[in-house]
Amino acid sequence: MKLKGLSIIIGFALLFSVSSCDLFDLDINTDPNNPATVSPALLLTNVEVDGIAGMVGSFNNTGMGFVVQSTASDNFFFNNQSWNGTWNFFYTGPLKDLDELIKIVEVDANGDGNADQPRYLGIAQVLKAYMFSTLVDWWGAIPYSEAFKGNAATQIKTPVYDDDAVIYENCIGLLNSAIANLALSSPAITGDVIYGGDATKWAKAARSLKLKLLLQTKNVPALSAEAAKCPSCGNLTEIQSLITNQAGLITAAADDFQFQFSPSISPDYRHPNYAMGGASYGGGYLAHQFMYELLRNNDPRLPFYVKRQTRTVLDPNDATQKQTIPCSQRADCVYGYFPLSNFVTQGIYGKSPNDLTTAEKEYLSGFFGRDRSDPSGVPDDAGIRTAHGLYPYGGLYDDAPEPANQNKGRGDGIFPIATSWMVKFWQIEAMLTLGVTHPTSSASQLLDAAITEQFAKVNTFVSKDAGAVAMASAAITSYKNVWVANFNSAASNNAKLAVALKQAWFCNYGNGLELYNTFRRTGLPSDLQLPLQLPGNFALRIPYAQDELNLNPNTPVIGYDRPEFAVFWDALKFQF
Repeated sequence: MKLKGLSIIIGFALLFSVSSCDLFDLDINTDPNNPATVSPALLLTNVEVDGIAGMVGSFNNTGMGFVVQSTASDNFFFNNQSWNGTWNFFYTGPLKDLDELIKIVEVDANGDGNADQPRYLGIAQVLKAYMFSTLVDWWGAIPYSEAFKGNAATQIKTPVYDDDAVIYENCIGLLNSAIANLALSSPAITGDVIYGGDATKWAKAARSLKLKLLLQTKNVPALSAEAAKCPSCGNLTEIQSLITNQAGLITAAADDFQFQFSPSISPDYRHPNYAMGGASYGGGYLAHQFMYELLRNNDPRLPFYVKRQTRTVLDPNDATQKQTIPCSQRADCVYGYFPLSNFVTQGIYGKSPNDLTTAEKEYLSGFFGRDRSDPSGVPDDAGIRTAHGLYPYGGLYDDAPEPANQNKGRGDGIFPIATSWMVKFWQIEAMLTLGVTHPTSSASQLLDAAITEQFAKVNTFVSKDAGAVAMASAAITSYKNVWVANFNSAASNNAKLAVALKQAWFCNYGNGLELYNTFRRTGLPSDLQLPLQLPGNFALRIPYAQDELNLNPNTPVIGYDRPEFAVFWDALKFQF
């Protein structure tokens, strides 16, 4: 994602923030657009806006495609050009700015051995741990210890690729340091667009992310080489300690670690997945399985999650329409075109397609996506495919299909990074798989609370669309009771985990990074549709950038879908 407007704004802000800059000084040896010093507030804003938006724009929809919520990259066909721009963006943009921010705020000007701005440093350490652990989750080994030293006294222009387990250990250490720094007195924090400089909330985010990283690595064998490189990884004592200290974690919506996007169009600060899809309603497809299960489960979140565009039922006997119908060129679709699909209609209405009423057909015609890895060509269907909805993208509520010239929403959605419900799902997993205990709640009670909190978050989006209708308490309770009952009746901890993480699949809609990690860590949900056609196997990581292969001889040459090259914490190494 390109945020050129932000760079321009920051460039002007820097110009006026440097006190030694004289706009009337004609000294050609002083460049007012490249100041010698930068305010940590400006760098922090840039890191948060560019960094989080970059995460969302680069990885989010792809992660959702990997686990059958969208169809982005769902054929797992990549090459080294696929992620070239993403790699270059992070290493020349937000990660470089983050490195500079840390250098500025960790300066010990008075010689007392402490950073002069420890809370800025703590925030930067949380962001560094989050961003680098995320890049490890997607690439594995990456430049870390020698990154950003191209201009150092000893120039390093071909940095080594640090072992992914070692980077994870360092990220856990960064979070520990962040927690300590955030507890120190410090000048007021400005420029923080996530928590407004609230050190207590940042400390909760740090502990919650630490729980996530420890849980992520729980399957690393204790005596393995990876465990030796990352002794903190999967530490059961640390996991139990974090869960015992509930006050230190994100437990309520007010503390959610999330990024709020803006409705601004020029410059464009809208949710990236909305801006490239929902804004024009011509973006990628939503996966049929995801929409079908929302319908089948009578999920109250459905009109918040998706936006239908049509009521027109296409005719397979009309040659001009047939090519537009999903899976019209194949006989092996599971879901296909909803008004014509026995599988879908019998599951929702208990009828064959021919027995549907006109109203039922028109309703189903709006859920227009694709089956997983359908290799058919893309028809001219931008005006009828189901679009991203109100939550979490900031699109429109699905009250009815809209005319083509209707306002397409504001795009002021969110990206949930570590929320109260996510933390509860992580604790449920730890309780069921590691035997840790919660000080006040059972796993069943945590599931109940997680669903309640996520529904409440979705309901807050009602104010973003005048046509939206809040989910009724009775509907929420009815839905939730079914899932909690299924959880309680499951015969084993593994079966209970399957119920919980299937619900997490619905709750975490909009965070493809979390969904992708959960699947690789657990293999759940286990009932995802198999691909119709598969040029590549399931992506266990993504390919390195072509520029790196060309310019840095340290870049590994490895296969992204081969089990022997999986990220270090991936013990499952899923293959179709």
